[in-house]
Amino acid sequence: MEIGFFSSTIVQVAISVIISWALFALLCSMIHEVIVRLKSERGRFYRTKINEKLFDGSNQINWGILIYNHSSIKLFTKSEKAPPVGIDPKTMAEVLVDIVANCQAAKILKFNHPNQAALFQQKLLNDFDFATTNLGQSDVIVMLRKTFDKAKIKGIENQSFNEEKIYSILIDELTIWFEQFNNRTSAWYKKLSQKRLFAVGFLVALAANVDSVALFEYYKGNPTARIAMIEFYAKNKLQLEAFSVKYNTVTEVTQTDSLALIDTKANIAGLAKQMDSLKNDLELPIGWDQAFRETMKVNSNIIQQNAVISKTDGTQKAPKNSGGLIFFGIPLAAILFKILGFIISAFAASIGAPFWFDLLKKATTVTSTIIKKV
Repeated sequence: MEIGFFSSTIVQVAISVIISWALFALLCSMIHEVIVRLKSERGRFYRTKINEKLFDGSNQINWGILIYNHSSIKLFTKSEKAPPVGIDPKTMAEVLVDIVANCQAAKILKFNHPNQAALFQQKLLNDFDFATTNLGQSDVIVMLRKTFDKAKIKGIENQSFNEEKIYSILIDELTIWFEQFNNRTSAWYKKLSQKRLFAVGFLVALAANVDSVALFEYYKGNPTARIAMIEFYAKNKLQLEAFSVKYNTVTEVTQTDSLALIDTKANIAGLAKQMDSLKNDLELPIGWDQAFRETMKVNSNIIQQNAVISKTDGTQKAPKNSGGLIFFGIPLAAILFKILGFIISAFAASIGAPFWFDLLKKATTVTSTIIKKV
């Protein structure tokens, strides 16, 4: 037995609007991705946060800057304006230990204390031990000292230090610290990306006249467009979902390169062509041509309908003062409705395409389950 889940007007309208939001959010995510890649923003954002976190006020040393100047990190750096992204946390931990052990401030202090006893055979461990003990006890140095003490305790075997084990534990503990820092940085970047996606979404909606209020009204009165939109999604579902994962700009961390940038631009052109064809085939109220007058007409009709006053006997009469302010022949309220439509579209973009495609996937999954059970 078949269940006409999508035959319901309300469901069809809701699904059609969500598909439209998913496509719009995907396009905005791609545009945002191009901007991010051109500016090498992810790498710069992470470097800024590392520099803020590892600034050592007590010793007037920025360990973050020293990390990025280390040869192991510079190996992945294309230029000063394009720092690497997705650096292995273990590599960051090893570099931090090396630069602390060999920093100039610690060497000067050690020169003034030439007779200090060495606890380890490995020079790196001795230098790191000396630096974290004698440098000014800032938050960074205290954290490193506690981590090293923990490693020393765990590295005792047969009443002596197992230096390889101590170094391994020290690196493992600092790797965990960098992984946790990466997670926090991703959360900060996600918030920033959502704000920027909203801005991109609003500008794209304004430029292309993507008015969510007008789309809702259009789908509500056009069953053919609703069905065609749902069929389009069903036909291109796998491709669109793959794109949504690939361009999940709020969480994805990728290396900036020219080939990836070219690929992104090509995908934008392809998606834009698909959306333009869909718009023409379904005669969607998008674009600043005839659609502008149509959407203004729709918004004006909404205002007129909402302004009608019902009498107690069930009849209706004309609205009072329904005219309102007029600008260039368009009611102010209709203009405000259009701005509201742009804001809704921008909000849909800021949530991200993966959210909308996941919502569509769940809706279709639930439907399939219901059909199978019946």
